Amino acid sequence: MRNRKIIVKTAQIEELDLNQVRRLIGEERYQEIKVGDSHPFFVELLVAHEGISQGKIVGAGLNRPVKKLWEKARVDELVKRLKESPVPIYLFHSADSISRKEVGKILTAYARKVAGRWSALALAYISDPAVRQMIREKELDTCSLEAELIFEQSDEKKGLVEWVVRAIERVSGLALGSRRLSKPGFAGASILATAEEFEDDLRVRDYELALKEKEDEIRRLQKELAQYQKEQELKEQRKKVVEVVEGYLKDKSLKEEEKRLILESVAEKLELKRPEKEKLSELAIKETDKELEKLSQLRRLYQSPIPSPLEVEDEIPQNPLIPRD
Repeated sequence: MRNRKIIVKTAQIEELDLNQVRRLIGEERYQEIKVGDSHPFFVELLVAHEGISQGKIVGAGLNRPVKKLWEKARVDELVKRLKESPVPIYLFHSADSISRKEVGKILTAYARKVAGRWSALALAYISDPAVRQMIREKELDTCSLEAELIFEQSDEKKGLVEWVVRAIERVSGLALGSRRLSKPGFAGASILATAEEFEDDLRVRDYELALKEKEDEIRRLQKELAQYQKEQELKEQRKKVVEVVEGYLKDKSLKEEEKRLILESVAEKLELKRPEKEKLSELAIKETDKELEKLSQLRRLYQSPIPSPLEVEDEIPQNPLIPRD
């Protein structure tokens, strides 16, 4: 039998040795994280343990908590799956159709005895500032595995185990939660410990990140506002130029096409110059006069008489050796 999710939960939070974190994930990976986050935040999660869990099996008409047996070999297999690739961490479970924001990821996993039971533990990096604070304040204290599992129905008499976990095909995520809001599946599943690197106040880094996000948002809005204001100013300027130029050309003996060409030329030149408002009308008239002078020159050239062929021929010097008519 296949399943999509299994739910795991809860225990107390202690401090995790930062040097231990560095040994587990390696110095190179630790420094890679520090490039983007100078004060990283890590948690140790007890994901599952040998014995019986009571999380939900989703699918096959069994969308309810059931008793499942996890053998030691399955705990080891889970550790292997958790180490294969970075597993995303989310805040609470959600419907498959609803996308969730990733708040961290599992960096490595290992197995050891916790409270006398063979357990799968994961070391995770939490990137979201708000989730970090919720963990510090113990609003979040559980974790729930989301995985594709293969189950076999138990042949034991009812009362102990209904299903046995036979294989773990894939781990798709881990959801952080609160034991106050949901009943534990694995009795010991929890956020075991935290480790973070701060100089003074634990909240300083999160405040800095939040402030940087606000500053980036303000800069973006300021840029958009400046662009909007520029566009509005250009619209107002063009409107004023049209008003001034059309009024100035109103009594001129010009064709409508000539007026339109003059207006477009003046507006384009003034958009490039971006004059002060109080000088706009004066400059618009000056530029219009220049365009009128150009138009007048073109008319004079067009109206100048073209020499006839005979007049041109008379101007050619005559060769004395060639008899003339």
